[in-house]
Amino acid sequence: LILLAWISMHTAFAQMSVKVEERVHAMSLGERTGYTIVLNGMSEKDVAKAFRSWAEDLQKKADVDESGKHELRISGFTGGHFSEQPVNVYVLFEEGKEDIRMTGFFEWNGTFISSATAPEKTEHCKQLMTRFAYRIEKIKIEEQLAAAGKDLEKRQSEQQSLEKKQKQLNDQITECEETISKAKSDLEVNATDQKNKKEEIGKQEATVKEIEKKLKEYEEW
Repeated sequence: LILLAWISMHTAFAQMSVKVEERVHAMSLGERTGYTIVLNGMSEKDVAKAFRSWAEDLQKKADVDESGKHELRISGFTGGHFSEQPVNVYVLFEEGKEDIRMTGFFEWNGTFISSATAPEKTEHCKQLMTRFAYRIEKIKIEEQLAAAGKDLEKRQSEQQSLEKKQKQLNDQITECEETISKAKSDLEVNATDQKNKKEEIGKQEATVKEIEKKLKEYEEW
């Protein structure tokens, strides 16, 4: 009941829809009935790594090993309230160009669970595969968040650089304004000095002319 409530709650809020297909497919022990989900946006290596980690979250010290090419097995699995009796879970990965088909096979009481052998258990198998699909989606969102956070930090650093540059430019403007203000003041002083100097020149020119006039009186001497 707790598991069903958990799944119902998360399915209600989930942004993705998970389709679980029951099918007969070849695996390490021959053709068996399994439950397939389609995952995208991650490599087989990353999905397998995530599955190992997820299995250990559900069952401490989960016994996960390779049981075949592109296949993992959890021996004696009872995690996630799946079953009071241990089951062997086999997961097969088929990597395509754009997605990965992951099939879970559940060996219980010497037979593989299917709608024909143990119909009361098939829903648990589908739920477990659905939960893992949500785990993969969570990992992808966490990676998106990390990338977005890193990009945010980069943009914040760029903003800080722009603010620093703004301060430098404002300081330069202040210095320039002070220089311009001083230059304007100096221009006013210069204008006054020029006016006074012109007056001095005018007086001196008059003095020169007066002396030249006196000098002419002595041209014949």
